[in-house]
Amino acid sequence: MRIIDEQRGTVNLNQAREIFENSVLALNSDCVIVEGATREYSRCFVFFYQSKKFIDTGDVRAMLGGNGPVFVNREDGRVFETGSAFPVCHYVKAFEACSDPLGQLTEKVKIFSLNPGANRVRAIQSVKEKSEMGLSQAKTVIDNVQENGASYFTALTVEYAEQAVVALKESGFDSVQLWSNQC
Repeated sequence: MRIIDEQRGTVNLNQAREIFENSVLALNSDCVIVEGATREYSRCFVFFYQSKKFIDTGDVRAMLGGNGPVFVNREDGRVFETGSAFPVCHYVKAFEACSDPLGQLTEKVKIFSLNPGANRVRAIQSVKEKSEMGLSQAKTVIDNVQENGASYFTALTVEYAEQAVVALKESGFDSVQLWSNQC
């Protein structure tokens, strides 16, 4: 069930709560929302739930384990269930960056523009250093930005991709490290 504010094109808190209740709590009749724990972010609402018996009695034997926060996308009301593998802030950071709380940063980099005075030689060196490419392949990546408006490459590691974005910015190229749902 998707309920969207027709005037704004977004989901408000009450609508998000209804979506959460209809999609998650409806399947778990012995569970209730943890009142006062709901969080609002720029791109989503985050809801928490627990067993009704635990909320009512505090009996830890009735507590759910492994359930994590549930995200409701403000734009379209999509629901994302997470787990307890990471702290809530990890899931929020991923959602704010890529609209998926389970998204992970990848080794892939998208270079999408060059600024006046960009240092092409330095950019080519950065791509070469952070990937398995030879000099001519790295040059092709940078040339494609000017010719096609965008270019992609895969760094050796997630950390190298992050470093490449910084180095490319210093060279006058705008780029982003892609998330798993953007590749």
